[in-house]
Amino acid sequence: MQRKSVLTVRHLVRGLAALALMASGVAMATDPEIMLHENDTAEKGELVASLHSNYTVRGIKATDDGTWPEQRQTNLMAEFATGLGPGWEVGIHLPIRRAGIDSESSRSGAWGASGVMLRIKHVTKLENGFFYGFNNEYDTFARRFDSAPRGLEFRGIVGRETDNYRMTLNPVLARGLGGDEESSKYEFRLDAKVVRKISESMALGMETYTRWGKLGDLHPGSRDRVFYLVGEFELPGESSLHVGIGHGDRDAPEKAVIKAVWSTAF
Repeated sequence: MQRKSVLTVRHLVRGLAALALMASGVAMATDPEIMLHENDTAEKGELVASLHSNYTVRGIKATDDGTWPEQRQTNLMAEFATGLGPGWEVGIHLPIRRAGIDSESSRSGAWGASGVMLRIKHVTKLENGFFYGFNNEYDTFARRFDSAPRGLEFRGIVGRETDNYRMTLNPVLARGLGGDEESSKYEFRLDAKVVRKISESMALGMETYTRWGKLGDLHPGSRDRVFYLVGEFELPGESSLHVGIGHGDRDAPEKAVIKAVWSTAF
């Protein structure tokens, strides 16, 4: 399912209002962008607008690095992307978050910016349905979001789309900049997604997000993991909606999460 659609003022207002109401009633997870990068890119000159929303129903209640704890936390993020040419896309992310509880680092109900994230993405599509590429980010963070003031992320993209399925794998290397020695070490993550196309306008499936640890000290399967059941829908007016319910185990700071991403293009 592609995220592109035709934007009208009515669609934009309805989509923003629906997600804002959903987020105000519940809260969100650590990362404002809980999604895999797949084979979709904006056309040259096209502007894609997305609103990401997620809420941590149950998570950790205290941190020791000054960030806001995940318990009942809400994240909202506006994303804007445009195409540079065939398969090339650049984007900017503008996330904010709402604290869900009182703690040493947060006050329940307080809102604050999480940072600014800049990215460039490239995807090559092959005739047999396979695709591959990358999405690289440079981020600046507020202390409420991350203990490091800046960060780098290098995300690989590989997958295949058929008439009935779409399968995607994102291997990720990420590190902090300007923080302590531990945050400056590269961490390896592996994210995966499989969806079954039920119809032309609906797909259902599962996503997994796993942290393997720092390079040189990898422990596959022993770090935190979050699993999601997801649905993707093409809505009237050619807008699209991605929703998911997630469960974190092992050391995951978020134990129960709901998320939604609404997208359109013009």
